[in-house]
Amino acid sequence: MVDSILVSVDFSNKNNTGVLIVGRKRMNQSVEIINAFQGEEAMELYKKLIMKKDGDKK
Repeated sequence: MVDSILVSVDFSNKNNTGVLIVGRKRMNQSVEIINAFQGEEAMELYKKLIMKKDGDKK
């Protein structure tokens, strides 16, 4: 099984309301949005995704 998950973030909003979107690449190359997070929850997930297991940023 191959499953391609795409993650996009935007924290450029001046009032600090960021967004993290999760999508899945379909067989026909289109992307299906499967989840979205905003604010603190988005930032926490983003930090988890970019941290290496040993705690260092990539």
